[in-house]
Amino acid sequence: MTDMRYDAVIFDLFGTLIETVTPDHYDVMLGEVADTLGADADAFATEWRATVNERESGLQGGIDQILSRTSTAAGHTPSAVAAAAAKRRWLAIAAGWLTPRDDARATLEAIRATGAKVGLLSNCSAEVPPLWPTVGLADLFDHLVFSCDVGAMKPHPSVYEAAYTNLGVDPARCMFVGDGGARELTGASAVGMEAVLIRVPGEEHTWFDSFYRKDALEWPGTVVGSLSELIALI
Repeated sequence: MTDMRYDAVIFDLFGTLIETVTPDHYDVMLGEVADTLGADADAFATEWRATVNERESGLQGGIDQILSRTSTAAGHTPSAVAAAAAKRRWLAIAAGWLTPRDDARATLEAIRATGAKVGLLSNCSAEVPPLWPTVGLADLFDHLVFSCDVGAMKPHPSVYEAAYTNLGVDPARCMFVGDGGARELTGASAVGMEAVLIRVPGEEHTWFDSFYRKDALEWPGTVVGSLSELIALI
């Protein structure tokens, strides 16, 4: 369509298409997984947080390898039975987090109706790709980029390039939408995309006071309070 401002819209996942996972909920997950493995919860959580870049860049391998390596580094080598149980627990918890926002599907459908393509670009570890088909949005996406699959994380330019190149669009004709984690908006702007911050009222308390959400605190560009507000921008 000739009056389109954008040929594609690329979305972040956590905090954008789905609600932010709060630190408290994340801590509970780490404790349950550590307990299932038989590892000390504090040592496991410390090791887990210290290796986030390796995990989300795919350098620690798949779910089985991540759990085994983290537990062993925390001082406990898990049995095969414990590792299998911890894997099931981790996937079950993660699946519960992957619930789309109420306006996610309608917004994506409206964007596609304009003729624009839709992409996903998420920093995540190995539990997300196998769970993605269960989210209920998979049929609306033209291309997916998971950091653990491509070996790099936002804000590295290569992950944005993988997204817009596989969509077959110019970055200047791309909108990137995210909640500001990992300097993702800064990274999108650096490669020539129009970056939009989603800041949903009532969620400011989750990660916004941490270093990880710096873009959410400092973003000088366009801000929306809901996914549905994006429709007027396309």
